[in-house]
Amino acid sequence: MIIKPVGPTQQAGTIQQAGRRVLRHRRLALLLAVTAVLGAACSSAKAQPEAAGSSTPASSTVPASATPSGTSAASSATAASTPASTTPVPSQPASSTPARPPATAAPAGGCATAALTVVALRGSGAAGHQYAFLQFTNKSAKSCSLTGFPGVQLLRAGALLGKPASRAAKPVTTVQLAPGHSATARLVDDSTCNADKSDSVQIYPPNRTEKVVVPLSVRGCALTIDPVVPS
Repeated sequence: MIIKPVGPTQQAGTIQQAGRRVLRHRRLALLLAVTAVLGAACSSAKAQPEAAGSSTPASSTVPASATPSGTSAASSATAASTPASTTPVPSQPASSTPARPPATAAPAGGCATAALTVVALRGSGAAGHQYAFLQFTNKSAKSCSLTGFPGVQLLRAGALLGKPASRAAKPVTTVQLAPGHSATARLVDDSTCNADKSDSVQIYPPNRTEKVVVPLSVRGCALTIDPVVPS
C-alpha cells in the first residue's frame, strides 16, 4: 500500500473544514442552551399566576366566634340527648267543698258578712218546685250595699247535699241598705227529684267569702238563685 503525501493546500482545506464543524457544534450547543433558558423562564412565568390564583385570601379565615366552644357544644349535645321529663302529675281528687261565689271585687261600701243578719224563709210551693227567700238585713249603724248573687249550698247533718245553686239569667242591680233595711234573693228548688231533704243551708252574701249557716228544709234537687232585690 502506497501512502501519498498531503500537500500544503490539501492540509489547509482539511483544517478549515474541521474548524467549521467545531463552530457549527458550538452554535448548536449555544442555541440549545438559549432554548432551555427561554423554556425555563416561560414555565416560571406560568407557575406564578397559578400560585397567585390558588392562594387563600386572609378574609376566608373562619372567625373564632363562628365555632362554638367545647363547653357550649358539649352542653348543646347534652341538652339534645336528654329526654323531656315524663313524670306524671298526680290528678287532684275531686273536692267535696262547695264552689264559692266568684271572687269579684265588692263594690265600694258593700255590706260585710258581719254587718248582716241572714235568714232563709220558706215560701209557698208550686207544681214541681219549692221556694225559699234568703233575706239579708243590715244590722250595722252605717249604710251599705249588696250587688249580685249569693252563694248557696244545701246541707244535711252537716254534710253537703246536692250541688251549689246555679245563677238565674236575670239582671243585676245594686241594693242600698240603710241600717235595719233588707234585701232578698229568691231560691228555686226543682223538687221533682227523689233526693233527701236538707236541714240547713250555707249562704255566702254577694261578693263575700264568709259563709253563714241557717236552717232550711227543701229537697236536695237542682237549685237556682236570683240576684238580690230590695225587700
